[in-house]
Amino acid sequence: MKNQVVYSQPARTGADLAGSVPDFPGTPGSSLPTSLALGGFQPKRLLFNRLAQPGQVHVYRAECRAGERLHVQMLVPVLPIGGAVVPAFAIVAQSLPYSADVQKLPFTLPAGFSAVVTAPPTELVAPVEDLLTGVRYYPGPVIDTKTLVGGRAYVVVWSPHNHMGKYVLQIGSRWPMRWTYWTQLPIFWWRIRGWFGLSRAAAYVAGAGALVAGIGVLGLINRRKSRRKTEL
Repeated sequence: MKNQVVYSQPARTGADLAGSVPDFPGTPGSSLPTSLALGGFQPKRLLFNRLAQPGQVHVYRAECRAGERLHVQMLVPVLPIGGAVVPAFAIVAQSLPYSADVQKLPFTLPAGFSAVVTAPPTELVAPVEDLLTGVRYYPGPVIDTKTLVGGRAYVVVWSPHNHMGKYVLQIGSRWPMRWTYWTQLPIFWWRIRGWFGLSRAAAYVAGAGALVAGIGVLGLINRRKSRRKTEL
């Protein structure tokens, strides 16, 4: 287990959502061939999705290089009117340093593939409030492993108890370095708050404040221009 670690009680920092690009994908397929393609497993991203039917399985995939790190954590959202699910998840690839609980997967693993499976946590201790958005969630299990050969790697999400509801996956370990990420923070704030079903009134207040401030500045500029014309 040297190259694979599953944390049953991850550290609660309140910064799990910060620095991750939010993604609201469509419904993934339920098998490896019908899986939903992602951009990769290295950049930090958040997958916001929902198990809409009993027994539904979500499978995501990405191309990986040999030795590439695969880091995935389950986050259980705290929703105002409920509706969250505490699913199991797994990483599947052609060659992993360690394979465990493959028999618990919701489908038969093809020959040549290995998997690391995490069961739903038996206890959710205390929710964490995200520093950026103010939403709350329970940090769930983490799988941190790597690929031994290049090829496709998969993340499988399902509920062993056929529960339905929303879930969040945090994938990747590399912080976004592009300046475009930081310019989109207001949009990310808006979309994440809406997905959690929380009020976005603060955005309206901030927008109204910015509008009033802009009108005030524009008025001040016009008054100065008028004053200069009068003096001339």
